[in-house]
Amino acid sequence: MNDKLKTVQDDLAFLRGLAEGGTERAGLGVAGGGLYGSAGLLYGIQCLIYVAQENGLVSLGGLGNLILAWLPTVIFLILMTIVIVVERRRPKGGVTHRAINAAFAGAGLANLALIIVFAVAAVKNQDFRYWLYHPAVVFVLQGAVWYAVFALRKRAWMLAVSLGWLATGVAMGLLVDRAGLYLLIACFGLFAFMAAPGFFMMRQAMDRPAGLGA
Repeated sequence: MNDKLKTVQDDLAFLRGLAEGGTERAGLGVAGGGLYGSAGLLYGIQCLIYVAQENGLVSLGGLGNLILAWLPTVIFLILMTIVIVVERRRPKGGVTHRAINAAFAGAGLANLALIIVFAVAAVKNQDFRYWLYHPAVVFVLQGAVWYAVFALRKRAWMLAVSLGWLATGVAMGLLVDRAGLYLLIACFGLFAFMAAPGFFMMRQAMDRPAGLGA
């Protein structure tokens, strides 16, 4: 009887693990977490250079600014392509794992649509400030995604990340006329709420198989 009860408990634990996305607490896994963290690092460094330029510490010129504007995105797209190719060969996670990945993918698609909206508005009205609202909205959107992740995973740090995204997004939206503060807040948000959580999730996913009881 005890052996049968233990077998049933083991089966339930296995099914629960599948539903919760296996051993990956955050759901993005090693590759997904690394990609998310890399995006925060790339765009955070880009933003930091803009801050330095705004304060007269560096001067990139026209070509330098053009390269700085596109290089992080080019590098990120290369990394994303590699991750997609690698992850496609691996077995899919559980329901929660797929839901989290779908939420981030949906946010990415929304970001592409928002680029068109704000770029057209900026060009049509000949006002660059319209474009500056785009990152603010993206930050708020990330906050919404992370709240969904928190609702699925129930980790307090995920709620903190969500609130951090929301706060920085609102602050940026209110400071589009103050470039220095706008850039500093954006830089902080990218490092604190994208790079740090992304690499933390990557490390967590790497460590979990060796110590499932942690």
